[in-house]
Amino acid sequence: MKPVTIFIIFIIAVVTYSIFNQYLKKENIPDGLELQENNPLTAAVSKPIQPNNPKIDNPKIEKEETTEETTIQETTDISPYYGKVKLSTIQAETRYHPCLITLSVKVYSGEKINITGWKIKARQGEITIPQGIEKYQSYITPSDIIIKEYTKIYLINDSNPLGRDKNFQLNKCFGYIKNYHSFYPSFYTSCPKPKLEDISHLNPYCQEYILRLSSCEIPNYSNNIKIATDSKCVSFLNNTFNYSSCFKEHSQDEDFLKNYWYIYVGTDIVEPLHDTIYLYDSNGFLVDKYMY
Repeated sequence: MKPVTIFIIFIIAVVTYSIFNQYLKKENIPDGLELQENNPLTAAVSKPIQPNNPKIDNPKIEKEETTEETTIQETTDISPYYGKVKLSTIQAETRYHPCLITLSVKVYSGEKINITGWKIKARQGEITIPQGIEKYQSYITPSDIIIKEYTKIYLINDSNPLGRDKNFQLNKCFGYIKNYHSFYPSFYTSCPKPKLEDISHLNPYCQEYILRLSSCEIPNYSNNIKIATDSKCVSFLNNTFNYSSCFKEHSQDEDFLKNYWYIYVGTDIVEPLHDTIYLYDSNGFLVDKYMY
């Protein structure tokens, strides 16, 4: 055969083989599935699967909502008096003394806090701080308790020696009342005494008797003939050395009030072993907690 004829036959064989091979490949592909770039099934296989996370359309708005929620949470939980009024002592009841909870106040000079309506909660219950009498007189109606700098508040589970609802703030005349009633915790007494110039008009013997009296002592001169028979001296003693006279004379003094409140709650909420005591203000905000 001629070389030209052989070459033509070779070309026809190559073309025929190529067409046959393409036919075989197409026959192995399932019906309806073509290897095309735009075929969705092919694209699904070739592209990686993206995580199914929700799309945040406005991340700025979501951040603002999160910040607002945090602020509301803090405002709801924490009182503006946090750190100013603290639970300083928790004392369970024993055979020798009643249950006692002590609050300590540390605020700036001139700042005042109304604690009436505040609650103290524990595992065994809760108590609500009642009203009291700032400058104690038996006939005065109780009002809200307003506390100032460096004050201690005793919450006592005991009957009030002065009567129901007669919670009181100590003053420098209270030692005279202590002569008739027992208080827990006990307190130091130092009542004002007349100066020498205030008693100079009295008999020298009466003056000496007065100067020897202890602080807040109520005179008992029944066995002292010289005093008992001196009507002027007796009148001065009876009209001076008692709570009413002391109150009338000194209730307007700048140092009349002492930084101690005695509040009788009548409820024992202190667990003898272990507990956490919570203090809340009148709005239900947390002021302090004490774990023991």
